[in-house]
Amino acid sequence: MVFKVKQWDYLKRCWNLTPRELQIAKLVCLDFDNGRIDQKLHISYNTVRAHLGNIFRKVGVKGKAGLILLFVKTINNAKI
Repeated sequence: MVFKVKQWDYLKRCWNLTPRELQIAKLVCLDFDNGRIDQKLHISYNTVRAHLGNIFRKVGVKGKAGLILLFVKTINNAKI
């Protein structure tokens, strides 16, 4: 799922995501798995997992599918 810049900015503000968390969330929405995310961002696999845990906690979901669904629902409700 690819959102526009202003939609990503809105999602970032909704949940106070850090720039790195937003970067990882974007890659999740592009169907990157944790291994591809760590390679792309040059960070460890465990760091990716830690960021994802923080994102899930902030957003209130339990996994990647829930994250994507909530992002789509939020953008659709905001009509951005």
